[in-house]
Amino acid sequence: MKKSLPSCVEETINFCLPLGHVRVKSMFGGHGLYFEDTMFALEADGDIYFKTDKETLALFEEAGSEAFTYEGKNKPIKMSYSLVPNAAWEDPEDFLYWANLAIAASRRSKNKKKPKNK
Repeated sequence: MKKSLPSCVEETINFCLPLGHVRVKSMFGGHGLYFEDTMFALEADGDIYFKTDKETLALFEEAGSEAFTYEGKNKPIKMSYSLVPNAAWEDPEDFLYWANLAIAASRRSKNKKKPKNK
């Protein structure tokens, strides 16, 4: 029997339908959300976080979003993912705006990684 997804993941998929297919993978007790081959969001403890980078972080902070943080061995570790702004859940167009920012940030991050030597 297939395990059901958290409602926030289902809602994110539905909001992102205009973009195309969103794939979900279980990971670390949560879920990663992918558009094409790019992870642009993660779900942890029932919350959705969008990928951020130096170009988008300030926009998320201005919208009142907090970064995804987990407890490391010696201190909290802040990840480059921020909560979806609350207002975005009320407006599908606004949600897509933030999702597109996350996809772009994820692609920029992926492009910065050096290719593996063969």
